[in-house]
Amino acid sequence: MPSRLNKLVRKIPGVLFLIYFTYLLYRLFFFAYSEYFRFSVEDLRFNLIPFKTILTYISWVNDDNIDVWFYNLFGNVLAFMPMGFLLPLVFTKLKSAKAIMITIFITSSVLEGIQLISKLGTADIDDVILNTLGGFLGYLLLMKSRRLLRKSVRLEED
Repeated sequence: MPSRLNKLVRKIPGVLFLIYFTYLLYRLFFFAYSEYFRFSVEDLRFNLIPFKTILTYISWVNDDNIDVWFYNLFGNVLAFMPMGFLLPLVFTKLKSAKAIMITIFITSSVLEGIQLISKLGTADIDDVILNTLGGFLGYLLLMKSRRLLRKSVRLEED
């Protein structure tokens, strides 16, 4: 019985990753874009200048559109944190921070490329930067969680 339970428990991260990634794709490509994305988007369909959009949002901090800059800056970071957390659990060869960051950078770049080609949303290098940062923070959260779990298990054994 315990080995069956172990097999089931080992599948949980994969199922969670599949649910997460499906939801991410839905939000990126099939979600009806809200007012957060509709503020003269015509000139922002494509941006290859690093930090241009990030600095624009930061300059809006004192304006009345706090929801726009907050959602766009922190939304991208938060959206990719689960990926950084789940990737090493699902793909055991992706153990290092470097491997996680490269994987998330490539994944995010591909998703931005699809947005550009399909004209769904905007393709922005700053999204890739923020997504990669979010993935890295998710990875750090996983590493910290593992350390805390190991410490608590050791304390219980003593």
